[in-house]
This record gives sequence, C-alpha cells and structure tokens, in this order.
Amino acid sequence: MRGVTSEEIRALVAAIDYSEVLTITASEEDARAACRAARNYRFRAVVAFPQHLGVLVDELRDSGVRAQIPVAFPCGGVTTRVKCLEAEEGLRRGATDLDMVMNIAAFKAGDYQRVTQDISEVMGVARPFKVPFKVIIEIGVLTEPEKVTAAKLVLDSGADFVKTCTGFGPGRATVHDIGLIKETVGEGIGIKASGGVASIEDGVALMRVGATVVAMRRFLVDQLDALAWEPGTVSSITDFAR
Repeated sequence: MRGVTSEEIRALVAAIDYSEVLTITASEEDARAACRAARNYRFRAVVAFPQHLGVLVDELRDSGVRAQIPVAFPCGGVTTRVKCLEAEEGLRRGATDLDMVMNIAAFKAGDYQRVTQDISEVMGVARPFKVPFKVIIEIGVLTEPEKVTAAKLVLDSGADFVKTCTGFGPGRATVHDIGLIKETVGEGIGIKASGGVASIEDGVALMRVGATVVAMRRFLVDQLDALAWEPGTVSSITDFAR
C-alpha cells in the first residue's frame, strides 16, 4: 500500500478492536465468525453487545484476544447504578475489556461533576477485575472546546483510554480530532479511534497522530485477505495497547 509500511500495518492489526458484530442485528454465528477472524489475525479485541458475550468468552479463550462489551450504549444516559450493574455483570461473565459512554447530556449541560462521578463509580466496579477501561465522549456532538474539556475529564478520571465515537451517533474519527485529543492528554492515557475508519490507510493515519487502539469492521479483514497478510506481533504494543 502506498505510503504505508508493513510495520505500520502490523501495529494497526495488533491494535484493532474488531466491531463487526456491534450491531442491533448481529447473530450468534456472526459473533463466532468475528471471533474466528480476530483469532486468525490476532486483533486486540472483539466487540459485541452483552447478549453475545458468552460466545466471545468461549471463542476467544486462550487466544490473547480480548472479549469487549459496551456499557450504556449508545447515549450514556442510563443512571450510574445501571451502568455499574452492566459493567459488573459483564465482567463476572468474562468480559476482559469495557467501553463506557459518558453521560453526554450532562456534559453538554455543563454538569461536569455529574459526568466525573458517573465515570468514577463505574471505574470503581471495574478496577478489581483489572481490565482496560475506556470512556466514549462522542465527538460528533461536541464543539472543539468541548472535545478538549471532555478529554481532560477522562484523563483526570484515571480511565485507561478516551474513545472518540460510539459509531451509532454523528461524527467520525478524524486525524484532526485524534491530534487534538493527543495534544490534550499527552502520554497519560490511550486514545481509541472509533467511527468511520474505512481503510488500512485511514487506520494508520490515525495511529500516526496518536491513536493507540482503532475500531474497524469487516472491510479490514477483506483488505488483509487481499494482501494475503500473515499475522504477526509488534513488540511495542503493551498489555493495554497504550
């Protein structure tokens, strides 16, 4: 691929949260197929709604690929207690990675204390399980100053990652926004680029400006198959791919 090195593709593949089955119509067989692809290419994680978590746990066991579920998808507007219950149930059932939507309405209203308290309480549930914890800020509904403020709130909360989009709302991960978030959080937290990442070139471009995890779907597998890509590892990727 023009302008993309093999090492960059390897780094991208190892940082992929494979979200092909994070849809409202995905079947159990779809989830199994996603897990097979993730095991084959050694993606970072497979993402699915909790109804398919049992499949993910079974299919990914001993593979090194994480079983990831969303919490409070897609708007973040459920109560903190419900978010905590969602997180705890998923973790007890074997989830090894969590993506939580912040309370977007509270953030837009300027109630930052409510937002940070919400994050803190769910993190309190997750921490004993020692799993990566990401907070989705849904950049498509935020102004430029709000993107900076939201990224700072997530950084200060102690979460492991700030994530751009759910993929169910407006907006998409862009080089500009990843660069803005990176400038805001520095090396203190990982950045997950999610939403509209359409190609290997897109994913690599986002990683070049600071993304450490990238959400992609089936087209990535199609592109890797077209390249006859051989799975590999990258020594610079840490346990949490930060």
